[in-house]
Amino acid sequence: FNEITKKAVANGIENPRSIENHLVDAYMARRALDYLVGFNISPILWTKLPGSKSAGRVQSVALRLLTEREHEIEVFKPEEFWTLNIVFETKENNLITTNINQLDGNKIEKFSFKNKNEINIAIEDIKKSKYEITDITSKIYSRNPSGPFTTSTLQQAASSKLGFGASRTMQIAQRLYQGIDIDGDTIGLITYMRTDGTNISKDAVDAFRNFIDKNYGKNYLPDVPLNYSGKKAKNAQEAHEAIRPTEINRKPEDIKKYLSSDQLKLYNLIWTRALSSQMESAKFDRKTIPISSVDDKNIFKASGS
Repeated sequence: FNEITKKAVANGIENPRSIENHLVDAYMARRALDYLVGFNISPILWTKLPGSKSAGRVQSVALRLLTEREHEIEVFKPEEFWTLNIVFETKENNLITTNINQLDGNKIEKFSFKNKNEINIAIEDIKKSKYEITDITSKIYSRNPSGPFTTSTLQQAASSKLGFGASRTMQIAQRLYQGIDIDGDTIGLITYMRTDGTNISKDAVDAFRNFIDKNYGKNYLPDVPLNYSGKKAKNAQEAHEAIRPTEINRKPEDIKKYLSSDQLKLYNLIWTRALSSQMESAKFDRKTIPISSVDDKNIFKASGS
């Protein structure tokens, strides 16, 4: 079984399969790599870096990637550049903040302004002209929902939205996965949290779609279920599903009293991301407003949605 839910485990027990030799071979290869890499590097590590725990087939390669990246950062030569935004006031006293697109007939690029002096010259030049709105374009565009969480995307979202470090996120997720005491029953609230798979089981997708239909209505439900497994990373080990609630009907507000504040925050993040991954795309109305000088030499653009 690939998901630790009552239904999946019971189904797995009822339908045993014969031993899969490819899986056995994969295990043997992993064990050999642990002997070759871990057993040889760990003792060196203990003598050179007292207090370090171990090294192995995963950490050693990851550490190399990090050191190479760090070296790139060290040899990087920074270049100074300045950006310039112009605020226009309309006749109705509304303010429009714009980006500079063209100045004195020349297109403005990232490194067009190299220092403050060049910015000051540009400002004086801009102040000399009169300006008008030349056009307003409006366009509806869609934004597809993000896929359900994998280990890495969960850690990123928990860091940016909740301020949790990676290890703290994984500790809380481990508790939610292993089970929380709810009215005398230990119930696992999320699927396995170490995964790079983006797929969700058919049963879960059906439950999500029923929940969306019942709670939000047909407008929020796509005609067909959304599939994220096509967007897989190269060499991804997709033995496990994406991280999702084991039961979508367990809303965060319903189980609030059983969770600590950190557990509730992380469960809410996982629950909303998983549910929204099966929802209709968001619709935006994007407007672009070009503002030009009378002689068309200076052009600015404002956009918003």
